[in-house]
Amino acid sequence: MSQGTLIRTPVRKVFTASQESCPFCENVLHISQHRERTIHRLDECIDLVARDKKCGHPGCPKPHLLYRPFEDNSLVLPGSHMGLDVLLEIGALRLQQGLSFPRIHTSLHERGVPISPMTVQYQFRSYLSLIACHAGRTRGPLLEKLRKQGVILPMIDGVQFGEGDAVLYLIIDALSKQPLFGKECVCRGAADLVPFIAQLKDLDIPILAVVSDKEKGLVPAIEEALPNTPHQFCQRHYLHNAVKPMEEDLKTLGAEVHDTEEQLRQLKRDLLRQQYKAQQIQAPMPADLPVTLQLCECARAEARCQGRAPFDPPALKRHVGLEKVAQTVHVALDKKKGLGTTWNALQVS
Repeated sequence: MSQGTLIRTPVRKVFTASQESCPFCENVLHISQHRERTIHRLDECIDLVARDKKCGHPGCPKPHLLYRPFEDNSLVLPGSHMGLDVLLEIGALRLQQGLSFPRIHTSLHERGVPISPMTVQYQFRSYLSLIACHAGRTRGPLLEKLRKQGVILPMIDGVQFGEGDAVLYLIIDALSKQPLFGKECVCRGAADLVPFIAQLKDLDIPILAVVSDKEKGLVPAIEEALPNTPHQFCQRHYLHNAVKPMEEDLKTLGAEVHDTEEQLRQLKRDLLRQQYKAQQIQAPMPADLPVTLQLCECARAEARCQGRAPFDPPALKRHVGLEKVAQTVHVALDKKKGLGTTWNALQVS
């Protein structure tokens, strides 16, 4: 990279297909393969591991059909290593600001995106294809593939990477993992989305159900465009909405954990300062000083551990870890029947 270019450490993320049972024979799906690739986004680099599932039951009519995590295609197009936000940024810089491809390449490179000049042009072509894709109006290989598949399971979502930016709405078939339609909208009203969603009927392929989030304009648009079609809300969005009442409590808990971690940092400094003073005057070290330092490090590590909401909120995980360390300290104090020489030394100092 050139001078001034950001160097980002990859973040590892693992996604598993959310389907639990086969829609054709209702048997349990099992993880059949792992797919790994690196995705470069505007603000991060992701080492993605996608765990696909397959039925494999002898009596299943579709035993070789793969079920993939929806997060895979919500971050990046199939076969690409550049995130959707990079693709949208290239389209905006080219069409809205009128920048040349070399200037777009320089801008992205300075932001830490390792992209080549030719890849910028390829991504721009993908952007143009994405906002104008029309599987239902042509008789290409994608439409033939969908008809051989027999049914489709459309996922509808809007992607917006900046406040005030236009929203890129995508319809992706969850079974084939192929994008069907795309549209860039400035407004997010139902009236603008009904014609876009109604294009699914032009495919003339049975629709198992429609999956979306609970966006205010999207829900009535789906109901109007595809009446009598089962509509299911995305489980991920549902779970995030379900834990919203806990957000304030978790925020408060996280602030308390942060304050505790700062107090532990100060305590460790005091302990090390006391140790240095004792070494200077060749005074005896408190017997419990090494253990106390180790407990401080363990507690600080627990206060910085990571978790993934909504099932494993970081604030709650850190709080539980600190409680375990505190319980260990209390058990040790009860056995010793006192606060220990290290604490007494600190009190004197």
